[in-house]
Amino acid sequence: MVSGRVLVLGATGYIGTQLVTVLLERGYLVRAAGRSLAKLERCSWAKNNRVEIVETNALDKQGLQNACRGCEVVYYLVHSMNPQNKDFIQTDRRAAQDMIGVAGKTGVRRIIYLGGLGENDKTLSKHLRSRMEVSRILHSGKVPVTTLRAAMIIGKGSVSFEILRCLVNRLPIIITPCWIFTQSQPIAVTNVIHYLVGCLESEHTAGQVFDIGGPDVLSYRELMDIYAKEAGLRKRLIIPVPFLTVTLSSLWGGWITPFPAYIVRPLVEGLKNRVVCQDNRIRDIIPQKLLNCHEAIRMAIS
Repeated sequence: MVSGRVLVLGATGYIGTQLVTVLLERGYLVRAAGRSLAKLERCSWAKNNRVEIVETNALDKQGLQNACRGCEVVYYLVHSMNPQNKDFIQTDRRAAQDMIGVAGKTGVRRIIYLGGLGENDKTLSKHLRSRMEVSRILHSGKVPVTTLRAAMIIGKGSVSFEILRCLVNRLPIIITPCWIFTQSQPIAVTNVIHYLVGCLESEHTAGQVFDIGGPDVLSYRELMDIYAKEAGLRKRLIIPVPFLTVTLSSLWGGWITPFPAYIVRPLVEGLKNRVVCQDNRIRDIIPQKLLNCHEAIRMAIS
């Protein structure tokens, strides 16, 4: 077990808030960092005496250095998909490069990064390609890095899951692009958090890249059917059409869901890519009960 302080960069994000909660429950000293001090102060764990909250921007080298100083392990949960960043790929690249430079100077012993699944070819979406590039940059530094690569994370508050929820809840007839048949391997958020904490507690994961996924490999259409069943809804009529572009899909998704097009578009674009685990080594290193999609969705909507 790590004895020093653990830094969570991106602590106010969907995964970050839950990860901090579990780390504190397990007795770790945590430094929770995010872009907004106000958001950090609103988190349920903000007044816990084992957590220190720090306002930090991953693009501010000095601020990043101050956040890392005195921390043994860093969870890197930084993403740059926001309206201020027209080129999130370049922003994420720069932030990752700054991270490895700062980590080497501040005595950080390990970095744990949550990235995305996907096969590295020319058809890979910009979002997934950026996640892979960030992993490569982090692993090029002197500090050992553990990368976990996940497809859709199923849980209340996950943007990918909430887009699915909105579409199935609001539309009895769903017109979709042909990516509806692409295979993916979703994973429950509780399983993701368990893997993240497990990597902290297992030195064997240092310097490794692991694929993480649940037990089910299925299409997005099958996932919609499962959601409808678990939510007690009638099975939706899903009509795939070849002419619905990513741009139209993202605009349509931005209208149907509460999320803006700048977030929906990269995620929708990624649905055309097959995202399935290529190896399951981590299941032996960090054993746990993996929830199937029925169980994960049931937990998310209960």
